[in-house]
Amino acid sequence: MGRDTMLNGKRRNAMEITVGVLEEARNGINKTRLVYRTNLNFLLIQKYTDFLQQKGLIEFVSEPQPVYRTTQKGIELLDEFSKIKQILGANDLSIDEVSG
Repeated sequence: MGRDTMLNGKRRNAMEITVGVLEEARNGINKTRLVYRTNLNFLLIQKYTDFLQQKGLIEFVSEPQPVYRTTQKGIELLDEFSKIKQILGANDLSIDEVSG
């Protein structure tokens, strides 16, 4: 899962996309809404949700409505990302601007 989508004319890396999916799924979200909220297509959402499920970071709950939901482990990961961003003073997880 490399650099595969763009947001505001800038490509997002896999880490940025992962964080976006985890944030959107925090309170539960269906696949269609997740596609729109993350600006990804259905194929990429499927790849990311499969990967995140395998890692125990999100879960698929089928009742009462089918949704993806960030697990406690996923929330802890988001908290760690937030700490890293705070330490670095970064607005995003991309280091392209630092190396240029």
